[in-house]
Amino acid sequence: MNLFLERLLYFWLGITGIGLLIAIVYWALKAIILVAFICFFIAILATAVYHFFIADKKKSEDN
Repeated sequence: MNLFLERLLYFWLGITGIGLLIAIVYWALKAIILVAFICFFIAILATAVYHFFIADKKKSEDN
């Protein structure tokens, strides 16, 4: 019976460890993708502001 309980404990620890590893990887990828999309949209916004407002002012000052 002790051998059975020992093996049960090892399997339980293994399955729990694998599950935690999968959860951590999923969470990390989700967070990285979220941050990447936020940065992408901030970059689009900054480019649009520069293109339509700042670059036009510099162009009109040169003329």
